[in-house]
Amino acid sequence: MKAEFDQRGIPVVAISVDAVEDSVELIEDKELTIPLLRDPDMKVIKAYGVAMDGEDIPVPSTFIVKQDRTIHWKHVGETMADRPPNEDLPALADKAR
Repeated sequence: MKAEFDQRGIPVVAISVDAVEDSVELIEDKELTIPLLRDPDMKVIKAYGVAMDGEDIPVPSTFIVKQDRTIHWKHVGETMADRPPNEDLPALADKAR
């Protein structure tokens, strides 16, 4: 998946509230090749409105942000398993360009 975005010149990042040790474990376990940014105070997560009600964690969310920093498309999950299909994302990102 990341290769498809790389070919299009589209950066991909993830944001996590996890401790450094947990993030390192996640990166190793899932063999992630994208930057995993930390947001321990949930400032970014709250700014995007994706903090889970009553919890100190975000809901799974995917945003496609245009170069002018406006949100072109978003999917905010209702459960931990609620995520958009990966195969749909490159075409959605292409439309944002």
